Amino acid sequence: MTSKAELAARAARLSERQPASRPVDVAAESLGESQTAKPMHRAAPRAKPVRVTTDLAPQSYRGLLAYSARLAEDLGRAKVPHVEVIRALIAELNANPALQETISQAVRAQLSK
Repeated sequence: MTSKAELAARAARLSERQPASRPVDVAAESLGESQTAKPMHRAAPRAKPVRVTTDLAPQSYRGLLAYSARLAEDLGRAKVPHVEVIRALIAELNANPALQETISQAVRAQLSK
């Protein structure tokens, strides 16, 4: 068990950390002054996957499972995990502007209910 003193010391160390980047001095930049200070290093991009959970309506979940089963049959596999279908949907959404617009309209309709 962590003591209060250890927690306080940890909080103090964390509060002393420097920010990952420094804001640009707009006044100095507008006057044409060059910045001679070394650029700050940015924080490393997140490498660990982010877990996302959601609740689905039973009929939506059944549809996802049915699609995954049909896809598995088409691919000659025993199973296609539904998470792979979701990952492919997200990748396609990021790459396809027409799909983005379709999804935007669907979300607008859902939120306006």
